[in-house]
Formats: sequence, structure tokens, C-alpha cells
Amino acid sequence: MSHSKGIPELPPLPASASAVPSELYQLVLKNSYYPPLMQQVSWTLAVPFKEQRYYRSPSDSIANNYTLTARDLKLKNVHKVESSSMASASLGSAKSTPTLLNSSEPFSLYVPGHVPELNVIHYTDNQPLTPEEQLVIMRLHEEKIYKQEKPPSENDIERYCYYIYNGVQEDMLAPQDKEVMNVILKHIPAHILTNPNLENLLESLKEEIKADYRINLMKAIVDYILMDPTERERLFIGNTPRSFPQRVVRAPVPWHSSYEEVKSWNESNLFTVNPLMHTLQQLWLSEYSHLRFVRTKEMLCGDLPLLPTEFKDLIRRHCVEAHDILQNKWIPTCVSFFFDQRRKWLHFAPEHNCDSSQRVESYFGSVANLMSLQLREMVINSLEDLLAFFMIHKDGNDFTEPYQEMQFFVPQILIVKLSVEEPKIVFEPPLKECWDLISHCFMEILQSAEDLPKVERFLFPELNRDDLTLRTVKPDELLFSEFVNKLEKIFESNILGPQKYLNVYRKYSDLLNSNAEQDITDFLKEGHSLEAFSKIDSLTKLKREIASMHITVPLAMFCLDAVQLNEELCNRTQNLKDRLIEFEVMENRTLNNRYLSLACIVIARCVD
Repeated sequence: MSHSKGIPELPPLPASASAVPSELYQLVLKNSYYPPLMQQVSWTLAVPFKEQRYYRSPSDSIANNYTLTARDLKLKNVHKVESSSMASASLGSAKSTPTLLNSSEPFSLYVPGHVPELNVIHYTDNQPLTPEEQLVIMRLHEEKIYKQEKPPSENDIERYCYYIYNGVQEDMLAPQDKEVMNVILKHIPAHILTNPNLENLLESLKEEIKADYRINLMKAIVDYILMDPTERERLFIGNTPRSFPQRVVRAPVPWHSSYEEVKSWNESNLFTVNPLMHTLQQLWLSEYSHLRFVRTKEMLCGDLPLLPTEFKDLIRRHCVEAHDILQNKWIPTCVSFFFDQRRKWLHFAPEHNCDSSQRVESYFGSVANLMSLQLREMVINSLEDLLAFFMIHKDGNDFTEPYQEMQFFVPQILIVKLSVEEPKIVFEPPLKECWDLISHCFMEILQSAEDLPKVERFLFPELNRDDLTLRTVKPDELLFSEFVNKLEKIFESNILGPQKYLNVYRKYSDLLNSNAEQDITDFLKEGHSLEAFSKIDSLTKLKREIASMHITVPLAMFCLDAVQLNEELCNRTQNLKDRLIEFEVMENRTLNNRYLSLACIVIARCVD
């Protein structure tokens, strides 16, 4: 066997020895040329051979492998080392050496893991570098390092590859996670995985993945052990193949200085990164962002339609409940944050009476702006929800005569009663008052969001200013006007149906304008005794017809209540019918009395 210079070897066997060397001689000969990398027998797996010469516990051995600086450190001495380091640190900062972070000296881009310190090119970060300039610097660093590093010899490469493929046993390797294979297979189309013709190819690729994993894990173990210079010397590996350089290019940032300046100004004046701002926002998003002044989902699941007064009271009750939650829960919770975490904002307050309070006032101005935006968001969401509640009937209630009830199956919102106001039928309340009521509901939302105090009213009770309430949406804003305009269009499309439905009662107009009563009076004056019975029959049919009419008329947004109107018309018809009946009764009674008088006279003469 031919060996490289510097590698120890056993003397050759004498000529008198047997032709076949013993197994012990062969093992010693192999270990003399390829010293073992890992221990064959150990408490734990994958223990480097170098640990065999030391008396270390598994924990100490693992720590030694983790970092070379812990080579001679043991767990029982950790407390002593820590105490001595604390004592040396207490001697004062005058004798301490500046660290990399504290030093203002220029620093190097390249910090190799296992190469000696090099005099590489240094630069300062005063000016931003373009990607091309950064690549030039990286190449200069790499060339400088390559000049001072010796390339591996053929013997180094041969021994390096030997230890990768033979120095670490497979049972020492951590098995590959099954999820890794699953993630890889997810990137392959399903029709390829299920193709029986590609099954053998798929299995070979899986085996290739597993083999690559094992080889790379073995290489990583060998590279890590070779980071120890003593192991390099023991294994007779002077240099290893250079790894492919990893280059990271940072985007040029010529605005870095201006960014830092603006960021510092924002932290001191806009307070956007103050921790309490994030706390307030998280509180709002987690507990109050779903809150509304009007709970439209609850209204849709409730007893619709409602009388206008009932609808107004419901909206007011919802708004009052939401206002109470904000005033009695949200505001006190925010105030408690400022009390409990006062250290996060007290440094903005003036230290002396003569100092300016501008910073703390600006800070709480930002707090008020944030809370006002949150309150404004709630108001806008409530307006949108209420508008969407009415948008259900955006198509209006105009219909083609005759009226068909099944055209309007969506729940109505308001009940409008029909009543008689001679000589016509009127809505109660009038449709104009209905519009005033609906538009007032939007104003109720705005009013419920007013008079909510800022947190400084509770933090500084001695403050006496007029601007200690949170701002919200105002009635004169364009945003609110747009909501009202959209609502008005919906309302106008829903007033056609009620007015058109009144045409159903047009044939009963004589009952409303007293013409029917006058006709009965004229009829009775003419003395049509026998025709009165036909009149009574026609009035009976008329009353039956009125009684059979709709008492509730669904018309999209509105539901007409015709009970009172129908009863009034029935009563008027019945009064006319009663007049005819009374006339017939009185006329028959008169005739009967006349016949009775004639009968008495005839009977008296017959007796005489």
C-alpha cells in the first residue's frame, strides 16, 4: 500500500508470517490510515471520536460539540465561571474593551466560520451602495480569502469524500421527516402521481431524495467536526473544498438618513408607534368593532312590521344601549390602560411647572384622534347597516292592477293605517311624517355618538376646556348627506303603491262623500216601498263585499292597515240599510193601522 507523506503506517509483516494477515492487523492498519471519525460504542448516537479521550458526561459532550468555546467547560463549573464573569464586569467600564456594536470602527462584510482572521477590505456605511458595488466588494472579499486559503490536495479530497461516505454510519442519522416527502409530492400534479406507467420512476425519485438527504446529512456532520483544527490534524485533512459563496444583495437605500429623521420625528410628535396606541386598537378590534348603534339583524328577526311610534322607540332604545356600552365600558377600559401603563406616556409630561406641556397635549390629541376614528367607524357602519335595512325594498312597491298580495312577500317595516277624513281616505300617519321619522332615525345615530368624553377628562379632572369630547360624524358632512339622499330615493319608490292602492276604494266614494246617504233620502221621498227591499239587498251585498276586502295590505316598505277604514265603510253601509229598514217598518206600520181602522169600521157596521 502506498501512503502519503505524514500519515503513520504499520511496519510490514515479516517474510515468515502467514500469507493472510489477521483481522486485528487489518483493522489496526485501516485505522492507522483512516482514523475513526465517530465512536462505534457510546451512550448516545453520533458521538465524535475525539470525545473518547475525555471523561465527560453526555451533556458536557453535547455542549462541547455545539461550540468550540465550551471545549473545557463542564456543568459543575458553570456557576463558578458565571460568578467570576459578573465580578470582572463590576470592576468598571473604563477597563472594558469596546464591542462590535459599541464601536464606531468600520466592519467587514465577511466573517468566515473556520478561517483565520484576514485583512479583508473594509468600508463604511456612510453612503448607500448599488447592487453592482456590493457585488464588487463581495468578490474582492472572496478573492482575498481565496489567496490566503490553500486549495485542497487530491489526498485531502480523497480523505474528505471517504469520511463523508464511510465515516458516519446510517444508524447515527436522524430519519427524514415524513412531512418533507409529503410537501414535495404536493408540488406534483395528481394525474402524474396516479399514473401506473410512472410508478417505477416515482419510486426511484423517492429513493434519490432519501439518498440525497443521507449524503448531505453525513457531509454536514463531517464539515462540523472538521471545524475543530485538532480534528483536521488527526484526520490528516489539511483543506476542504470551497463551498459555493452565498451572496446577499441589499437594496440601495439613499433615503435611509431621511427615513430615520422622519421616524424619530414621528415618534416624538405623532406617537404612532406608542405601545398604548396598539393596545387601544387591539381593544377596539377584539371587543367593540362589531358594536352598532342599530342592530338591524335583530330587527329583521323581530316582529315586523311596526307602528311608526314603535319603530322610533326601538331605534332609540338600540342607540341608548350602544351609547351606554361606549360610555360605561369602552371609555373606562381605555382610561384604565393609561392608569396601569402610565410609564409608557408619563415621559411626555412636563417635569416642572415651568416646562411646556405641548408634547403631552399632542400625545393625548393623537389618542383622541384614534378613538374618534374608531367611534366614527362605528357610526358609519351603523348608517350603512340601517341603509342596507331599507335597501331591501329599493325596488319600490308600484304594482299592476289588480293588486296581488303575493307580489310583496318580504317583511314590511312600517304599519300605516287607513282612515276616513271626509270626503277622502287618508294615511295615518301621513307619508310625509313617515319620511321625517325614518330620516330622524339616521339623526338618532349621530346624536347617540355625541358627548362621549376623552380619556384626559378622567386622567386630569382639573381640566376645564370645551374640547373634551370625541369627534364623530356631523349632520352637515357630505358623507351623511349621501346616506340621506340614498334613503330618500328608496322612500320615494315606496310611496307609489299606497297611493295607488286607494283606487280600490274609488267605487265606494259615495259612502265617503255623503252621496249615498243623499240618494237614500231622495229615494225615500219618492215612496218606492216595494223597491226598498231590492235596495236593502244591494246594500247587504255591498257590506259583505267591503267586509271581505284586505285588512292588511303588504306593500314593500309599508303595510297598510285597512281595519278601521273597512269598519267605517261597513258601518256607513249598515246605517243606510237601517234607514231603509226603518222606513219600510214605519210605512208598513202606517198601512197596518189604516187597515185595522177600516176593519173596525166594517165590523161595527156589520154589527149594527
